[in-house]
Amino acid sequence: MRYLILGSGPAGIAAAKAARKLDKDAEVILATEEHAAPYLRPLLPDLVSGERELSAVADPQGKDLAGSGVKLLGGKRARRVDAAKNRVAFSDGSEETYNFLCVATGGRPILPLALMGAPGSFLFLNSLGDAQRVRERGMRSDTTVVYGPGYLGIEAARAMRKLGNQVVWINPGLPRFGNPISGEVEARVTGQLRARGVKIHEGTEIADVVDVDGKNFDVVTAGGAAIRCHLIVVATERLPNIGFLEGSGVKAGAGILVDEYLRTNVSNIYAAGDCAEVYDINRGGSRINFGWRSAMKQGQLAGENMAGGGKIFIKNSEDYFGLLFGTPLLERTGA
Repeated sequence: MRYLILGSGPAGIAAAKAARKLDKDAEVILATEEHAAPYLRPLLPDLVSGERELSAVADPQGKDLAGSGVKLLGGKRARRVDAAKNRVAFSDGSEETYNFLCVATGGRPILPLALMGAPGSFLFLNSLGDAQRVRERGMRSDTTVVYGPGYLGIEAARAMRKLGNQVVWINPGLPRFGNPISGEVEARVTGQLRARGVKIHEGTEIADVVDVDGKNFDVVTAGGAAIRCHLIVVATERLPNIGFLEGSGVKAGAGILVDEYLRTNVSNIYAAGDCAEVYDINRGGSRINFGWRSAMKQGQLAGENMAGGGKIFIKNSEDYFGLLFGTPLLERTGA
């Protein structure tokens, strides 16, 4: 049996290991567009701030994959899935076949419309490469504007302030997707950030960005405020990275539609993590359950079910924002 998993985040690694554990004679391939070894995305702000070294953001799940019987292929961005022929084409021209496929490609950040015409003004904070670029540029900057709602905006603002930048956080409001932080917790976290010198513009958008001299930018908000800065860090919500599934026959809504077994409408294709829109048998509806803990849990179930496990996914509220890799969000902002 040959299992192909797309994505080396917590969902992908968990799926690969679970499938290999149940099917000890199987060939398990983990293909990822990342060139770096697997890492923990929630800890990237700590890399930016200097609180952690590069080695400290490595994903423990990703250690010794070869010893676990999992082959890791880096630099493999999925371009097309041919479900009829059980194969995936990659952007480098290569192909991989499968008996079972698990899509665990996560998401990509949303770019605000106003920034599309100002490509040199901003950096995303989404991948390991992004975090390294943000830190390098942040160390040469004085004032940084952070744009993004909820948890992601909070973490980016905290990290840039810890790095020593003057920080202005433009918080457009409640996230449209995922699991919002409770109002009480967000209010306390916001207060902690203000106490540490972060200026916050709430409930507004970036209306325009003007390149002043190639090094400085004027960010204009929808409320009319003008902010001079050296860098804009985009820490926006992430939409499922599933464009390569177009034409495959796999059904999708906002994310890949899967049942309570993490199985798509194509019987040998599964999905897990931030790209999966999972059917919740308790609520009687489907939703995307963002978060690394949920992704790992889903990946494990998907891997087991590909190998015949037959387990049902049950959402647990503790899988979400209460803890961030062992550290409560309130402790991080208050530290």
